Amino acid sequence: MKMDMGHHKLCIEADFVGMTDEEVVEHVLGHDPQCFDEITRRYQGKLMAYLWRFVGDSDEASDILQDVFVKAFNKLDTFDLEKKFSPWIYRISHNEAVNHLKRKSRKHFIGLEDISTSNDKLKAADTDDASLDQWFQKELREEIKDALSQLPPHYREIIILRYFEDQSYQEIGKILDKPTNTVGTLLRRAKRRLLKVMMAMDSEELS
Repeated sequence: MKMDMGHHKLCIEADFVGMTDEEVVEHVLGHDPQCFDEITRRYQGKLMAYLWRFVGDSDEASDILQDVFVKAFNKLDTFDLEKKFSPWIYRISHNEAVNHLKRKSRKHFIGLEDISTSNDKLKAADTDDASLDQWFQKELREEIKDALSQLPPHYREIIILRYFEDQSYQEIGKILDKPTNTVGTLLRRAKRRLLKVMMAMDSEELS
């Protein structure tokens, strides 16, 4: 199935209220490809927010999003209707964003091992995973977003998926193509890295 970018008509064949994503996909595949508009409507806002946080630029995120929908439409017949649709399209978004950053390959990140931090403050906040989770839930999201830009992409993305997109460990595993236990390990490392960056930012503000 290929997307026709030159000709477009509104989908009028189905009432999608109450239908799952998977049921919508089944309708698109079996009845009317133009009803992919419903998938676009459901995911445009969520994927735009995800891509913007990941690549850090709204124009670039918008361009990537268009590629995501084209690729998702063209590959829709490969989707397994017995599985959840959300991780599938997030996986495509992940791949497109990573490829974009690789092509761009000009952004540099702080060497976090070289950041001077307060060991006492870090130990106080870094006692266990439950404490870190509690801290992340209370922390202002604007502050977290500022610090996210200083993380390597693989750490930044897993924080976004978990704390901004509210994806489960299982869903993140499907998106990143990693085992669930690996997701947990990466998330713990990412939270500790982000905590160090935010503490360094606080130190700079006080100096």
